[in-house]
Amino acid sequence: MSEERVIPGDIHIAPAAIASIASRAALESYGVVGMATANLASEVAAALSRDPNRGVEVTIEDDEITIDLYVIIEYGTRIATVANSLINAVRYQVEKSVGMPVAQVNVHVQGLRVTHPDA
Repeated sequence: MSEERVIPGDIHIAPAAIASIASRAALESYGVVGMATANLASEVAAALSRDPNRGVEVTIEDDEITIDLYVIIEYGTRIATVANSLINAVRYQVEKSVGMPVAQVNVHVQGLRVTHPDA
């Protein structure tokens, strides 16, 4: 009978991978109609590079994750309710997928959009 040897190692998860998970969770959240960027210069750069994780900034320090989300919310929804729901959804999905604690999820509402105008 052979004996199994376990060799410990490290797992490194790129911030871009975490941003991808957070972006998907954000876009699936009620009231979120799109992602934005922090400023105009970032908007131009994201448009030119076609960044799939646009509107998500991930920082990892001391094995804790901080996520900043820049979103566009549906006009007519309660912004605080949408933001709280978004925080919970992103935190849950990232912690479930990555197995690391999310210290903070910060929501920056960059605009409102009317998707169903009353004609």
